Amino acid sequence: MPREDRAPETAATRASIFLKLKASDSEPREVAWRQFYERYAPVISSYAYRNGANRQQAEEIVQDVICGFFEASPRFVYDPSRGRFRGYLKACVVRALQRRELSHERHRAVSDANLEEVSDERSHNNDELWERLWQQQIVRRAMDIVRERYSHKGKPETFQAFEHIVVKGISAAETARLLGMNITSVHTAKSRVTDKLREVREMIQDEEG
Repeated sequence: MPREDRAPETAATRASIFLKLKASDSEPREVAWRQFYERYAPVISSYAYRNGANRQQAEEIVQDVICGFFEASPRFVYDPSRGRFRGYLKACVVRALQRRELSHERHRAVSDANLEEVSDERSHNNDELWERLWQQQIVRRAMDIVRERYSHKGKPETFQAFEHIVVKGISAAETARLLGMNITSVHTAKSRVTDKLREVREMIQDEEG
């Protein structure tokens, strides 16, 4: 099978979203921040919610983390050799949760240095939860990228065939009937989209660690 071109978003944004967040031109900077929010807000919100926050509190945690990252962005340099971005973001979320808990419990004011000393059971006990949520957002992004790619190529039925079989659990025969394809083409479409999704997921992992 010939190798297809890479999906446009990942080719254009490999690690560069972190640079675009600091762009001097306001338009690309605003686009980058919108992308950043769309990518990571669901992960942050879900993690906060599953750690006891209600929906409103979870959204407040999202705002705390995104605003904090915005303030730090002029100094932030993404260096994969120093650790994965997912770990950095998780630490920001855990710290935001700690601050809110301490505030709500009317504890004394706590500095960042004090927060480092707080026992972080959540960080240790919820690594698996964070990893699962992180992988879910990668899968979601990969699906969006690959779906858009086949739509741009004028072959939406290729992705639809994959989606029918893998996501919706519809049989290959019924998928062929619904999409007006022969069953061989359906199986080929499923295989091609599966390979492309794997490739895009790997590129996203390489981009962000």
